[in-house]
This record gives sequence, structure tokens and C-alpha cells, in this order.
Amino acid sequence: MNSIVKNKYFDAFLKLMLLSAIIHVALLIVYSLFTQNFIILNYFNILDFDLIYSGIAEGITNFFISGLVVVIIYIVILKFFTKK
Repeated sequence: MNSIVKNKYFDAFLKLMLLSAIIHVALLIVYSLFTQNFIILNYFNILDFDLIYSGIAEGITNFFISGLVVVIIYIVILKFFTKK
């Protein structure tokens, strides 16, 4: 497996965080399918921004805004933080 960083301890920590995040989102997807409540997949809800800004994870408009934020973050990471 490729290293994320050169320090093996920090690399193991980052891989642990990535694995935990993948499992967390996978469980949210499965749970939202069973409950048919797709608002659970709101990015603001996943990051718990609703603890700071109450109501940000509610409503269909905020759901689409959170999706747009995910796409923008993905494009920024793809453009500036990946090798060609």
C-alpha cells in the first residue's frame, strides 16, 4: 500500500482515520436506505455542523447545497492536491 506521508506512525494514523471515515459513511448509506431518510447523508449533518449552526442540516435546499459543497471540495482536491 502506498504511503500518504513519510512518517510511518502518522501514515498509520491517517490510514486509520480514512478507514474509519469510509466505514462511517458506508453505515450511513445503509442506514439511510433502510430508513428511507436520505437527509442523514447531508454533508453538513455528517460533519456535525448542525451543532454550531442549528438547522443547517435540515431541508431539501440545504441537502442540495451540501452536495454542491462536496463537489466543490472534490474539484479543489483534484485540481490542487493530486499529481498529474
